[in-house]
Amino acid sequence: MKREKSPKIMYIILLLMMLLLLFNSILLARTAGFIQFPGEMTRKELAREGAAILIDYYEKMAKDAKVLENKAVREAIAQFKYEIERASTPQDLARLQTIYSRRVQEVIAREQDTKRREEVLSIIKNDPGISVFNGDAVITVSKEQEEIKVTDPTGLITEETVKKLNESPILDDSWSIIEISVRQGQPTLQTTRSLIDQLNLREKELADLKSKITQLEIKSGYAEMTGPGVIVELYDSNNGFSSVDIVHDRDVRDVVNELFSAGATGIAVGGHRLTATSSIRCAGPIILVNQQPIAVDPIVIQAVGDPEVLKSSLKLIKGELQEFGIKVEITPQEQITLPAYKEKK
Repeated sequence: MKREKSPKIMYIILLLMMLLLLFNSILLARTAGFIQFPGEMTRKELAREGAAILIDYYEKMAKDAKVLENKAVREAIAQFKYEIERASTPQDLARLQTIYSRRVQEVIAREQDTKRREEVLSIIKNDPGISVFNGDAVITVSKEQEEIKVTDPTGLITEETVKKLNESPILDDSWSIIEISVRQGQPTLQTTRSLIDQLNLREKELADLKSKITQLEIKSGYAEMTGPGVIVELYDSNNGFSSVDIVHDRDVRDVVNELFSAGATGIAVGGHRLTATSSIRCAGPIILVNQQPIAVDPIVIQAVGDPEVLKSSLKLIKGELQEFGIKVEITPQEQITLPAYKEKK
């Protein structure tokens, strides 16, 4: 006779299956980013932590290069820290890391090179043969592999000076040629900038200018903007079709103005990006944004900014519209992409 499983065993199996299903659901939701475990860092916190590690790395780099106490280096690193603290999205953090990493590295390299050149000048200046030399000469100092090489056509530099150059900890790393001009016993650094140096400087200035232009385009509405924010949906009343039961242009403008006042950095209405010259108005039963008709019921407003602050700013307007049966739905979003402004064709 076939045995049947006891109700207790069936209950345990069912419970285990339910627990497994629940675990899989939680795991799937976590992978999709819908939930976050207690104590777990957000994407912004992870990006900020990565930026902090990068700043620590540059501080160590500057310390190893013996320029950490240099004013220009301290200011560059401090500016990097300041911008990272101000960043509000992971995208901003990534962009700022790219910009300021390059700047900090350039400042460290420049100040290290200046310190190195000053060290070479100081050591050569103390050579006894320099002060008694009455003519003109050019001394070239370079580092080939691990040894410093001095090219001295007039034979001014002593072996003791060459030894001091090789023993200086400031001159440990690899570096380019340094030229010292000696005239009437006075050594000076040759500071003529090469054509390549000038081109590199112009390229850096051009890259910085392009970055600033891009940011201006994003903020002004002429380029896409991505970041956290809210989606606001305005629905006409279900109770009738009179003028007080539908969403008007003034209602949309009120919502938009409140969002901007609450710190929204960009807004799109009905898929049209708002700029400083944008208009929102009615033409009969149609609402026009930037002179173009938009879909209604719902009217969809997207805003980039702090989701909680933006949502909280609309409480009063939401309550006022609900008195006329107009429904206002506000949905916080971790990431929204606003389109760039397009002129009417």
